[in-house]
Amino acid sequence: MKKPSKQEIEKHINLPYSFIITPEEDRNKTYYVCRVGELTGCVSHGNTPHEAQKKIKDAMYDWIESALIDKCEIPKPTLGKETRITLRIPGSTAAKIKLQAKQENKSINEFIVDKLKIA
Repeated sequence: MKKPSKQEIEKHINLPYSFIITPEEDRNKTYYVCRVGELTGCVSHGNTPHEAQKKIKDAMYDWIESALIDKCEIPKPTLGKETRITLRIPGSTAAKIKLQAKQENKSINEFIVDKLKIA
């Protein structure tokens, strides 16, 4: 199989994929795992969230290169698409959210989205 060009791979890497960073523990030491939500199995690790996210580009390069070589479909980013999520929360939490949203002069949806934004 012909190896894809660096430009062809980077065209995909530079799309707005979603990164999910979670802390993990191993032998009482915390490290961070960064996953690309749309690219199953595309994972990196780091001692800090920033380091894990920096390393994900190398993992994405390898993942996308392999997919192109194997002629597999590369999922499109979902970031930016609006999605509806149903969430069950305690009534006391809902009341606090409503109160804080009102204090900030925001809709409940706007307030929750602002609180969930990940840098």
